[in-house]
Amino acid sequence: MPHSPLHLLDELFEQEEMESAAHRFVLGGPFGAEPVETSAERLTRFAAAGGLLVETSHSYAKGLAEPAIGQWLRRNPGTLGVLTKVGHDTTGADLPLDRDTVHDQVRAARDNLGVETIDVLLYHCDDPTRSVAELADTLVGLVDAGYVRRVGASNWQPQRLSALVAALAGHGRTPVASYQFSLAEPDPALLGGSLHADRAVLEVIREHRLPLLAWSSQARGYFARTEGRQFNGRPDPYDTEENRARRQRCRELAADLGTRPETVALAWTLQQPQMWPSIGPRTTDQIDRSLQARSLTLTGDQARWLRHGR
Repeated sequence: MPHSPLHLLDELFEQEEMESAAHRFVLGGPFGAEPVETSAERLTRFAAAGGLLVETSHSYAKGLAEPAIGQWLRRNPGTLGVLTKVGHDTTGADLPLDRDTVHDQVRAARDNLGVETIDVLLYHCDDPTRSVAELADTLVGLVDAGYVRRVGASNWQPQRLSALVAALAGHGRTPVASYQFSLAEPDPALLGGSLHADRAVLEVIREHRLPLLAWSSQARGYFARTEGRQFNGRPDPYDTEENRARRQRCRELAADLGTRPETVALAWTLQQPQMWPSIGPRTTDQIDRSLQARSLTLTGDQARWLRHGR
């Protein structure tokens, strides 16, 4: 009998430890930019392995990602929960986060996904021209209307995130945060405007015990590679001297443990507090390799050594 993520997700977001580490993984990927059959295979494999949540955005794949996931959800109702983001147009550009624009995108997302209620809805960007109170009120209104269950924000500056926490707390809500986070710390100048969960962001997340959706939790495959590569014609933001040293330590520890360096790196991310690593496998085999990290427990000394080399 399939699990029921619609009833589990909110409770699980509040837990630091879970019986199944698979519950903490979130499935992303090129939905809408690949054959529907390929997406269906990955979604089915992820659900069968104990995964609970698939991640997308109203803007991904030029607006085709949500409908692609929706096809599978209609055939498999109640099997996976869904997290989607609003606030970008289909080119990825920021939109004003006025109430009407947000409600229009949520309405379209519900239709695309074939669900009455979206499990987790995030602002994909901030709109600094608007007060945090206004943006929080819009989210609370969506929850009160039954359109979404849980809300949050991606790529907000830490001061604004902290203010959002306070505003939502007044309504009995704790937001989900979404930032890049992995063992590899990227060069922020090369992330294309997205934000890494740096020390200031992590202080907010840990102070308020926020669930953190860690996108690019495998650093775009950095730990599986042996040489640098470009992304969209730009240098790899993860290919720094510090990260090359971390990758080498992952290789050494993986050799000792009889596993792969990328598995070690993902296990490190999975063991951080309040962390929900988002993985973007292209194949079912890559899903299986990612999920091997759930059975790899690193000691405190190993985790510190991987990060700091001491």
